[in-house]
Amino acid sequence: MLTLVVSSARAEWVKLGETDEGSLYIEADSVLRDRHFRQVIELIDLKQRDEDGELSRRTRVEYDCALGRTKVLSISTHGEAMATGKALVAVNREGLWKDVPPGTAYQEGFRMVCAK
Repeated sequence: MLTLVVSSARAEWVKLGETDEGSLYIEADSVLRDRHFRQVIELIDLKQRDEDGELSRRTRVEYDCALGRTKVLSISTHGEAMATGKALVAVNREGLWKDVPPGTAYQEGFRMVCAK
């Protein structure tokens, strides 16, 4: 967990845009490549604190650049903005593949990561 806190404190976040939930950022220097797959860290700063005290969410995602889809690999929720403060929940469980939603900040992240 210490690595997670230290890396988020030093992260250079690039803002991709707005979602229904809040502002979406990507840590461009965190991209890992394996053929047509890419892994990257994304962060969403929520517009308002939720009932569990969450104000931001840091997620490691994998993109399939050939098929235009994505899945969550791990997620942590935080009590303060930009994945700072107390980590409220941390889950390392692979999600299901989903299509990248067109015309969204998530699609901008897909384009940026898959161009590398």
